Amino acid sequence: MSTFTTTTTQAAPRVKAFINGSGVIVSARGPGNLHLLSYASNSGLPDVYGSISAKPNVTGNDDVTRFMISDSYTYTEYAFYWDGNDEAVCGIGLDLVRSPVGTSWKQATIINFGGTQFGSGDVTSFVNKTSSVKRDNEITAFVIPDHLL
Repeated sequence: MSTFTTTTTQAAPRVKAFINGSGVIVSARGPGNLHLLSYASNSGLPDVYGSISAKPNVTGNDDVTRFMISDSYTYTEYAFYWDGNDEAVCGIGLDLVRSPVGTSWKQATIINFGGTQFGSGDVTSFVNKTSSVKRDNEITAFVIPDHLL
């Protein structure tokens, strides 16, 4: 008669967005713009949206630009999309899970502060509010130069 020992292995806990330095990383192929909406302020600030362009000449990679989306302590929700003709994927910090990035405000990728997975949805109502502020090239998304990877 054989004796078997059973061990249970717990899955590694998912990385939480914007906790302990784990920003959202977007990798996008080809030319285009990453659009970001920061909304649902916990201190009453207006929603902020805008875009930043891919910069292959900064990254040294003619095909892929990596962005980091950082948090702003006052906002609890973030939505973003890639308007390029090629693909873009996103993940949280060093987590190995990658998800496709939305292609418009109607099909945006959404994550909340401390979230462990991405959702998708229509956030046009937040972008179209008269109180929303457009800030192209002044959003909390940054190009990551290749030498920092």
